[in-house]
Amino acid sequence: MAAMNDVIPLPARLDAVAAPILAADLLTRDLCNDLCLDASETVHIGAMAAQVLLSLRRTADANEISLSIDNLQPRPRQQLQLMGLTELTTRKDAT
Repeated sequence: MAAMNDVIPLPARLDAVAAPILAADLLTRDLCNDLCLDASETVHIGAMAAQVLLSLRRTADANEISLSIDNLQPRPRQQLQLMGLTELTTRKDAT
């Protein structure tokens, strides 16, 4: 596991338009380093984007790297919680 985190800034709206763009960006990354998603500008997370984030969490787990979504604002945090994805609202360290 690498010592340095890759910081990925998230857009203001993670919706059906942004989800495939985020997925394509993530596919270009070498998932050997710990990942930090910066959600400081994010005000909305829709179901399709939540699926991308959940897939990323599972990929991170499989690659034994940590994943965090930092600076998650109250509204997108609540949206993830309402979708039953509270696991995305807490940091997951590598095992």
